[in-house]
Amino acid sequence: MNARTTLVGIALALLANQASATVLAGSADTLPDGGRGALRALEDPALSALRAGKVAQPVPVGAAERAALRSAETRSDDLGALRASGLDLSDRELTIIAIVLGVVIILILL
Repeated sequence: MNARTTLVGIALALLANQASATVLAGSADTLPDGGRGALRALEDPALSALRAGKVAQPVPVGAAERAALRSAETRSDDLGALRASGLDLSDRELTIIAIVLGVVIILILL
């Protein structure tokens, strides 16, 4: 009974997906004459910078900024602690990591 319910759910999901794809594909053809041209005229070229996948160039750090950062680091001990160079885990954190890894391994094996 459980497998049948699962199969019916999967079948309904596939049918709904196909139906929505058909409706969306048909709606693109229902634009009035000149509708696509009007939409293209409204397109803002500034929006191209927001497109997914566009690679933004990093901002270079100047020599003056680097010198200011070095002097701030020597004046403050707290800035050295914020540096990501050291990995210092407590016994509690190591225990939590070991438990999570054990659970993941058990889930993979099942």
